[in-house]
Amino acid sequence: MAFARTVLGDVETSLLGITNAHDHLAITGGLVTMQHPDYRLDDTQRAIEEVLDFADAGGRTIVEATPCGLGRAPDALVKVSQKTGVHVIGATGVHRESYYLDTHWRFHYQVEEMAALWQADIEEGMELSGYEGPIVRRSTARAGIIKIGTDYQNIANPTKKAAEAATLAHARTGAPILTHSEMGTMMLEQIELLQSHGVQPQHVIISHGDRNPDWFVHRDVAQTGAFIQYDCMGRVKYFPESTIVELIRKMFELSLGGHILLGGDNARSSYWKSYGGGPGMAYFLRSFLPRLRREGFSEGHIEQLSSRNASVAFAFAAQPVQARPR
Repeated sequence: MAFARTVLGDVETSLLGITNAHDHLAITGGLVTMQHPDYRLDDTQRAIEEVLDFADAGGRTIVEATPCGLGRAPDALVKVSQKTGVHVIGATGVHRESYYLDTHWRFHYQVEEMAALWQADIEEGMELSGYEGPIVRRSTARAGIIKIGTDYQNIANPTKKAAEAATLAHARTGAPILTHSEMGTMMLEQIELLQSHGVQPQHVIISHGDRNPDWFVHRDVAQTGAFIQYDCMGRVKYFPESTIVELIRKMFELSLGGHILLGGDNARSSYWKSYGGGPGMAYFLRSFLPRLRREGFSEGHIEQLSSRNASVAFAFAAQPVQARPR
């Protein structure tokens, strides 16, 4: 049975339903909240309200992409899932380098040490402080994805080390790997790096691809077998939403629609309706998918984009593979 790992337990992937493939429900600390207070998401009741709106619009699963060292809050994710009935998939791993002080453990631990921490997050339960203290205290919630991130146009050595640790954790557990691509750069390079350590691209999800809406690059990413995620819907500060519509249309014309995931990436309180902002976590269900219908996409296309692709992308590998040594 193909399964995804949620904070309340393993779920058959056919039950994930309409999936927000990348979002944030709890960011309670870390360097990024000190630099940009808008990133602080520490009100669990507001998170419940936001997710209930998503559920009312038909949403069934949210992939919560906050990794270690950024104020990850596993017990808050459990509460949100219990109160809303929405599946929540939590993350281990690390974000891009610039989100951490140079004293952070991610820059000083060895590959095997990081891989062991992330394996424990997946198999035993996510560590409640993100491994920021000397005492390890675990939530009952286990992680269902491994995250890594690259900075703009660059994959530096600390990120290469994190990628290798992610491949080890993937090889031992089967958990899929989700990446952050800054402004949609380094997407193919991420896949090549992970492949060099033995990860099959069908277990890789590249986030924020639409920040670089170049269908030529997206075609090459999808043809590797990896998934590419779009999450700029409603963010007209980047470009008109029509840009994403036409990108999706082109990908379907190339028979690559099976590699697209849709997410919200509402990582700021100003993006949440429950904080008085927008577009809100339900935006892609209430506004973007209806637009795709008006633009001529079929119900089959809609189902593929909103649920069927996610049921494949977030499944654990049936038989974890042996990671290749450096």
